[in-house]
Amino acid sequence: MLPGEEIGKADIRIFAGALAGTGGDESEWKMVVARDVIVPVMSTDNPFYSAVISKGISPEMFGALLSSPSVTWGKLLGTENNVSSMAYVTVDDASLGLLAGFAGIDATQVSARNLSVSEIAQLLRSQPAGIVFCRLSDITASGGTGFAENLGIIPIDINSNGQSDYFEQFYGDFNSFNRGVYIGKYPKELCNSIFCSTRSRLVPEAAADFIRWILADGQEIVAGVGLTALSGSEGMIRREMLTPVTEMVQAGNENKAGVSILVWVLAVISVISLFGFLFYRLTRAGREKISHHEEEPLKAFSPKTFVTPAGILFDKSHTWAFMEKNGTVTVGIDDFLQHVTGTLTRITMKATGEKVRRGERIASIIQKGKQLDILSPVSGTVVSRNETLANNSELLHRGPYSEGWMYGIEPDNWLNESRLMAAADKFADQLREEFAHIRDFLATVAGINDLRLAHVVLQDGGELKEGLLEEFGPEVWEEFQIRFINRS
Repeated sequence: MLPGEEIGKADIRIFAGALAGTGGDESEWKMVVARDVIVPVMSTDNPFYSAVISKGISPEMFGALLSSPSVTWGKLLGTENNVSSMAYVTVDDASLGLLAGFAGIDATQVSARNLSVSEIAQLLRSQPAGIVFCRLSDITASGGTGFAENLGIIPIDINSNGQSDYFEQFYGDFNSFNRGVYIGKYPKELCNSIFCSTRSRLVPEAAADFIRWILADGQEIVAGVGLTALSGSEGMIRREMLTPVTEMVQAGNENKAGVSILVWVLAVISVISLFGFLFYRLTRAGREKISHHEEEPLKAFSPKTFVTPAGILFDKSHTWAFMEKNGTVTVGIDDFLQHVTGTLTRITMKATGEKVRRGERIASIIQKGKQLDILSPVSGTVVSRNETLANNSELLHRGPYSEGWMYGIEPDNWLNESRLMAAADKFADQLREEFAHIRDFLATVAGINDLRLAHVVLQDGGELKEGLLEEFGPEVWEEFQIRFINRS
């Protein structure tokens, strides 16, 4: 069986990213279940390790390293040092071609020496100034949650400016790096997604059970056959994304599904372990096709669009609080957040009587499996909640400060916590800064050449497309959560 063939009666395909979208079947549904990642590796005993971590190495310098028998560390780091480095590769010819493309050279120019995977650690112990290009799984420690001892990934200086910028600082440990790959910070030429797919967008429940298994317990097997397992948060998000595509399909017989799952698991292992991956072109996880509706003008927003009513206090996590006459505090999300998210599919909320603390999750706003967690601006007890909102998320867009309120909270520490929030006039200034930050966010996370970026960043008047996050997958939503909500 070759990658891309059907597996069992559920008509599931397993294929590398280069096959995504082929075959002309517009109705095909697919989901990322694993990745194959090429990384440059060095020893932590390398005398230049600290300098490399702080500066990174540019793709151009990697090209010089791959195409020359030896290059000095001085040239790699822009210093006067004349200690030579030596490049080695363990990847196959297909991956080597992509590695060369990333480094801006022709594959025929690569003169790096070949090395077996089993020799990586020994070589870098004996030659700590060397660099090895290999798969991430080749240097992943037992258990799949860390790097092998005394080995580290060399940071890539994407913009070749000789320093490690904020968006390039994710190489410190395995989990941070794996998440950086997930949200698109790592060069796409060196990362390939592995998909499960079905012919229909309404996934049969038995097939969904199998894919859920791959995204959970099956990740151990994924890691054991030379692939990189998904990060825990990504696996959870993708399992959540399965719900909308299965909810209209009646579940099949559980016993039959269990047998089918076992058959599929064995088939997947065979496909992955026997044939490897024939294609190494990354198709970004969660990428959705952009729909252009030329008959309707694009709705847009700008700093002038934001509403910040007087008398309300605003938190940096994009929530607001208002002290009522009866001593309870009404809270909700601000106007900025509802402009960014677009149409929501559902909201999960706390129950009355539950205790909440400032900075902890009080609700989740969800859009087709993608979600943002809303953090409480105050500590206290939930004494009321907007039941209408729980069943009609559209209220958040119609009136986030009125009919779209979330909770009434009996505060525990209002005097101190209210001082951490901003009044309307000051918060309006903060929103103008936030608007500028989101442009930078889109450029670094989505990628400067991403077509979706041109679609959501409108040119006239410095505006952004209404509901811009709708264009992106869960990985961008997760990064937005960290940068714009969790930071408070």
